[in-house]
Amino acid sequence: MVTFAASDNCRRYERNLVDDVNDVIVACKEYNEEGCYEIVQVTPSEAPLAASPNGFVRGVVQAYNQHQNLELRPDDIWLAITIQFGLFVNGNAEALRASLVKHDGQTELEVRRHGSLYTVDFGDMAVEMTQKMEEYLVDPTLSQWLLPGFSTTTDHDRIVGSVVMMASMKKYFTYKFCLECGIPSITLLGTVADWLAIRARVDKLQEYGLGEWVVMLASILDEFVAAANGNVDISFWQRICHQEEGGSGPSYLSGWISAFCVFNEDGKWQGSVRAVNVDGDMFESEYPIIDTNDIPPGYVTVPVNIDDNGTKYMAHMFAGHMAYEVKGDRQWIVPHLSWALALKASKPVVDPEEEMLAASRAELKRLHEAEAVAADDVVMANNLHAIFNADY
Repeated sequence: MVTFAASDNCRRYERNLVDDVNDVIVACKEYNEEGCYEIVQVTPSEAPLAASPNGFVRGVVQAYNQHQNLELRPDDIWLAITIQFGLFVNGNAEALRASLVKHDGQTELEVRRHGSLYTVDFGDMAVEMTQKMEEYLVDPTLSQWLLPGFSTTTDHDRIVGSVVMMASMKKYFTYKFCLECGIPSITLLGTVADWLAIRARVDKLQEYGLGEWVVMLASILDEFVAAANGNVDISFWQRICHQEEGGSGPSYLSGWISAFCVFNEDGKWQGSVRAVNVDGDMFESEYPIIDTNDIPPGYVTVPVNIDDNGTKYMAHMFAGHMAYEVKGDRQWIVPHLSWALALKASKPVVDPEEEMLAASRAELKRLHEAEAVAADDVVMANNLHAIFNADY
């Protein structure tokens, strides 16, 4: 871990925060668009949160513009990269198919667990889903490359990485969970080795025709490695972001943080713009210039089907940077990685065969009860007849 001063005059965060992480998920546009109605599992948070469609990029911009300290983990940087890579894959699925998977169309992957909707660990099932994927991949080590594995990586980070991989490959796979009865300073966390590992991992993006992005990321990550080693280039960290307000026109984001916005929500490259006209003046940057309306989401979603002992549910998984934490007397911004699984339909979709079996069982029970009542009536009648004859 290394902490260094990048500017003066640290300020407190004064905007409203939420304590309930469920509020962060409900704020995601897909929660309403997909008809989600209940959050079954979600990453907990130890600090108040500010909901944001990109908790990493917008958290950095918030810290920069409002003079708040910034804490970054290797997991934040690497998963921001993989989420962007996922947008690229989904936006170019057919062009990349031969490089990523061995099959045509979509293959269903299934993970089974003993338990029910409210007892199983869907995060652990997501991790296993990436393992199920391996036999269908051109490169079976793809998950080892994509998933975080640093000194700071938590179980929740591994789950986020797994759901990010599921979402990145959703044009090639569908996913089913089957449940069965049964038992103003910057702190870089992690080690130098962690940051070197991210730097090495980025090179693999070359294999997918992303050389321009690799060059961009490499120069940025070299500075992370240098800072972790104690060689801090303050001028680099002061160029983390620049926001150009456009008055009546669009506003733009640049600085090296824009390297984490080079693919839009549809996976289209938007990282080549280096100059724009802002109210009659040319604004130029060594890094991509991104219209602030085009900052992509820092999280991904993926549909999954759940078979809860015969009862079928449709669900949606969320993973990525959906918020940033505000800590340390509201003077620290910390990107918050989280994941969640939410049910989509207003009621569970019951398998017709299971519904027929349940109806048959109910009818049999009714008939048995009716037969028992009839038998009791016969016995009672015989007893009354015997008593009557004895009296007379």
